[in-house]
Amino acid sequence: MKEIIRAENLTKRYDSVAALNKVSFVTHEKEIIGLVGDNGAGKSTLLNILVGLFPPDEGKIYIYGKEVKFSSPGDARKKGIEIVYQFENLVEGMNIYKNFFMGREIINRGVLNNKIMHKKSEEALEKIGIIRDSNQLVEGLSGGQRQAVALGRAFYFGKNVLLLDEPTTGLSLKEVDKTLERIRLIRENAPMSIIFVTHNLQHIMPIADRIIVLYHGEKVLDKKTEHTDIGELTKMITTRIKEEEHIDRTKYI
Repeated sequence: MKEIIRAENLTKRYDSVAALNKVSFVTHEKEIIGLVGDNGAGKSTLLNILVGLFPPDEGKIYIYGKEVKFSSPGDARKKGIEIVYQFENLVEGMNIYKNFFMGREIINRGVLNNKIMHKKSEEALEKIGIIRDSNQLVEGLSGGQRQAVALGRAFYFGKNVLLLDEPTTGLSLKEVDKTLERIRLIRENAPMSIIFVTHNLQHIMPIADRIIVLYHGEKVLDKKTEHTDIGELTKMITTRIKEEEHIDRTKYI
């Protein structure tokens, strides 16, 4: 598999606190990475760097072997990086295809080409397993269907990397299963790598090729899924939390 992203020693500090400390990793084409860790582990900071919301204080990012630097999310999108946030970022009062192409509308001779946008949005959604009239308003969709529209949009515009920020949060068990299947379909239909951020190990283990665990801004594990299990991952995270709590208590003894 071809390497897509190579991150080397990514570091981000807020005053004296290192939200991310010399984190390095690699992703490959058609690879799903599960990025896990407790609150404050650095997952959101890493996503924000990759999506161009802010630069790292130290470290470098390479895409297909070429160093890249992002000063905005627009820069990241130009390099084929798309993100689906936990709460979809869809605009109510607008239909599906207008949400789909919002900010990237297809215009011919100064006029919006609604027919083409309607067609292309439905084609992209169908590829990930959702059949829906894209004239429908988004407020008529379930949480899982809204998530599907956001996934379809990212799949359509993304070329290299798809970042998923807690994509199964708040969904029913049935909708979780459908969302995971849609992510598998994205992998089948595109060469991009997928970074799936979650707290829920039960959701990520059946779908990820590799698991990366962050703890207090540091990478503490990077393993193929077949070489680990939920027990090991849970123990690694909870043991470190308990050790830290013990250290904190000893300060007052």
